[in-house]
Amino acid sequence: MPKNKNVIIKYTSRDFQSIKQDLVDYAQRYYSEGYRDFTEASFGSMMIDTVAYIGDTLSYYLDYNVNESFLDTSLEYENVRKHAAALGYNFSGTPSSYGVVSIFLIVPANSDGTAPDTSYLPVLKTGATFAGAAGGNFILTQDVNFADASADIVSARFNPTTGATTFFAVRAYGQVQSGTMYLATIDLAGTVFEKFRKVRVADSNVSEIVSVIDADGRRYYQVDNLAQEVVFVETTNKTAASDGVRSILKPFSATRRFTLIQDDTGTYLQFGFGSEDSTANGTVDPSAVALKMHGKNYITSKSFDPTKLMSTDRLGVAPYNTTLRVVYRANSPATTNIGANQINSVISKTFVFTDPTALVTSSRLDVENSIEVNNDKPITSATNDLSVEEIKVRAKAHYATQNRAVTKEDYESLVYNMPTQFGAIKRANILNDPSSTNRRLSLYLISEDNNGYLAMANDVTKNNVKNWLNQFKSLNDVIEIIDPKVINFGVEFAVVIDQRFSSDSVVFECTQALQDYFSEVFYIGEPIYLTKIYDRLNRVDGVEDTRRVIISNKTGGAYSGLSLSFDKILSKDGIFIKTPKNAIMELKFPNLDIKGTAK
Repeated sequence: MPKNKNVIIKYTSRDFQSIKQDLVDYAQRYYSEGYRDFTEASFGSMMIDTVAYIGDTLSYYLDYNVNESFLDTSLEYENVRKHAAALGYNFSGTPSSYGVVSIFLIVPANSDGTAPDTSYLPVLKTGATFAGAAGGNFILTQDVNFADASADIVSARFNPTTGATTFFAVRAYGQVQSGTMYLATIDLAGTVFEKFRKVRVADSNVSEIVSVIDADGRRYYQVDNLAQEVVFVETTNKTAASDGVRSILKPFSATRRFTLIQDDTGTYLQFGFGSEDSTANGTVDPSAVALKMHGKNYITSKSFDPTKLMSTDRLGVAPYNTTLRVVYRANSPATTNIGANQINSVISKTFVFTDPTALVTSSRLDVENSIEVNNDKPITSATNDLSVEEIKVRAKAHYATQNRAVTKEDYESLVYNMPTQFGAIKRANILNDPSSTNRRLSLYLISEDNNGYLAMANDVTKNNVKNWLNQFKSLNDVIEIIDPKVINFGVEFAVVIDQRFSSDSVVFECTQALQDYFSEVFYIGEPIYLTKIYDRLNRVDGVEDTRRVIISNKTGGAYSGLSLSFDKILSKDGIFIKTPKNAIMELKFPNLDIKGTAK
């Protein structure tokens, strides 16, 4: 046997059988005198099988790691989320739902009984919480002034003798958002300085970090990345009554800052690696930064001068030997959306009267305790239950926007990437309005209700979307938000069954295959491809051929009520049903709207 073997290794052999065959060939060629028993039951064959098994396993994990390293080939949900985050698409948290509620009070009449006594008309402060009949909390996001001229006033109680009005019912409106406020205390007492400290706050259902304050009262500000040094702090405007501007925004250099990280294990705060030795908080020149709106009392400057990176190498101060008090708001996906007339309980409230000392205490308490609440319209948002493919598409589209809206894809991507505390949109589509002489864009938005069905986005969410896009769009672009039409449909099919199979079981499998196919919500303007339905049915075991597929309109009752002839929107070649650009298809009840027969 030669001492120096010129061994030829086949690196393309990666599965069990090919690796085993290579090992057998190697043993027969180089160890033919020492080992000759290659039968399947021999000890040598067992060792070869073992090595082939290990090689096959290593090949699998090698392929798996390579595939999960790239966005296009990654399959694991959390890995896709991390790749999307690297491209700037922040898919995290449970979206908030926004809506408007009616708030009622019973107020004593004035001396002549012609109007409510204005001294008993209070202001309901921001932060009041209400609850729905089926659970879920909603927080008031603005002060509600019952003395405002827009409040509705009707007579409620009368003097039985004279018939004069003794009490008036006053109705005012307030904006609410879903969620419950929580306080998390993170004990870092006794800890030493640690670069890029990362702390866990709560589970992954956190919608917004409201504030982070340490034991010395110093505040940490949330930024999109640790390289951003400037935030805009909201301060009270003393002349708000005359100029109508509630607050003044001042640029502030925030050395204490953090980024928010969320995955399936929880919600985390990531700090920089600066120490307490060098802190330079202070206001900065407003001309050096750009404005970026957020749902807090400070606003982050997302666009910055790259040369500012040279002014600091610490990326923010990391806390240590202290205690962090984190106030956050969390949502439950099951209670985020709620139907009309479902909010009916007041959990907490704070009233402010103009001069409470001049009021009769019992009458004031009667006014406070008379509060009632109701939502006249459904409060809806969209779930963040996105598929892997949806996250991939949205991440690529968001990366291409480069923080500006120019193309159709830019606008849609920015809508989907709006922070969850402002609400969420299930589907969006933007079109040029051919009837306009200026650059007017028609933006179609739709959300989901508490049952997962398509529902029109409420006015508050639409306004949030419009304000969110204002910072990215071109100056001469005019955006008009419109509700798309919802078209409900049903599917009927007829298949030829192989006689070796049970017709009932095959029809059931076909129905399940179509339910899986239609499980993902359609996009606005997306057509229904009949060829894909035929293909999906023909791939079911036991189906020899699909004879017929009929798509029909569903109207009346629980359906949208929009009637449309599908024959008129069928393509000339009969391949697909062309959905109008301002409409979206919905298979609302899969268990009822998919029917099949066997031949």
